Amino acid sequence: MADARPVAERSSGFVLLGLVTAVQLLATFAVLSLPTLAPRAAPTFGVGPEAIGLQISIIYLAASLFSNIAGVVVRRHGAVLASTSALVISGLGMIGVASGSLVIAAIGSVLLGIGYGLTNPAASHLLVRHGPRERQNLVFALKQTGVPIGGVLAALILPQLAERIGWQWAIMASSALLGALALVMLPRRSQWDGDRDPSARASGGLLAGAYFALTNPTLRSLSLMGGSFASFQFCLMSYVITMLVAELKWDLVSAGMVASVMQAGGALGRIGWSLIADRIGRGIEILMTIGVLASVLAVTTAFITPAWSAAAIVPLLAAFAFCLIGWNGVYMAEVARTAGPTNVGIATGGVLVFNFAGVVLGPSLFGLLAKLTGSYAATYGIFAVVPLIGVTALGFALRRKAQEA
Repeated sequence: MADARPVAERSSGFVLLGLVTAVQLLATFAVLSLPTLAPRAAPTFGVGPEAIGLQISIIYLAASLFSNIAGVVVRRHGAVLASTSALVISGLGMIGVASGSLVIAAIGSVLLGIGYGLTNPAASHLLVRHGPRERQNLVFALKQTGVPIGGVLAALILPQLAERIGWQWAIMASSALLGALALVMLPRRSQWDGDRDPSARASGGLLAGAYFALTNPTLRSLSLMGGSFASFQFCLMSYVITMLVAELKWDLVSAGMVASVMQAGGALGRIGWSLIADRIGRGIEILMTIGVLASVLAVTTAFITPAWSAAAIVPLLAAFAFCLIGWNGVYMAEVARTAGPTNVGIATGGVLVFNFAGVVLGPSLFGLLAKLTGSYAATYGIFAVVPLIGVTALGFALRRKAQEA
């Protein structure tokens, strides 16, 4: 009988991890629903497929702005209610983008950003308070695998569904998955939202999250690092297929397969780096190592030519993704550890303001440099400096900690 309570607690922790991972997966699926079907959807809107970049910017700008107050929402109303709200709002956003109207699709994209901005602060709050504690880095990494898995599922499911029922119905039908998960999650509120505080307030108003992150020296360094890493991560996956097809003369199907391999490498990276961090207990040093390796791999990518074999290119790009997609789990755990259980929601929302800002700005700058240089491969080499900005910021954080010790 003495073991019943610990077993029950561990079982509850694993259920929680599964649910928050599913929320992350479906929120990512929702964000990528229109980009995945852009070639089919563009004629309905009367624009070219390249206009999808504007929709991505709207989503991440909304996510960045809403992340500021997401932590306060979590503290006042509970992380379970915040998670279910994220699913419902994202589902409505999917219906909006499936409308075929540019105005309604823009509103739907804002809703997708709001939903996405809620997911991480709510999940971090739940995992710190109720999740398995013995391997926190791994727990956060497993939750973050929902991002690449969501991307893979969107690529596998939506095009085939669109072939059968049309792109608009494919998105609307898929939105039902988010509603179903919300119904599964909401009954857990009585179990996991007991710490909600209706009177909770945060200084900074609409900029509460960013204000909190910037006033803590370590979180400030993590914010700068997250913005630089996220910026380059999004550039890596946004332009790699174009590089393979336009510069290296690969066919689109083969390039798409490489992108899938990279997503898988990124998911493995999130788990692998987190296992190392749990073992040695030095999350910031692991993040610095990832940044340096990503920079080296970026410089190596700059030298790729059509003469390179697939046997050389695919492992290089998979290793690149292992680093540049694999940092998020260690990062989220480090933010949670720095903030503490009470402030983890607002801290996560605060640092993500800078992550999302990097996603908004990075691809545009990358595209401009690619146009100026005439080479996507060369631009990856130029962008090698971006993760080093984050490494430098973390170096200052370590120096401060050493001085305080």
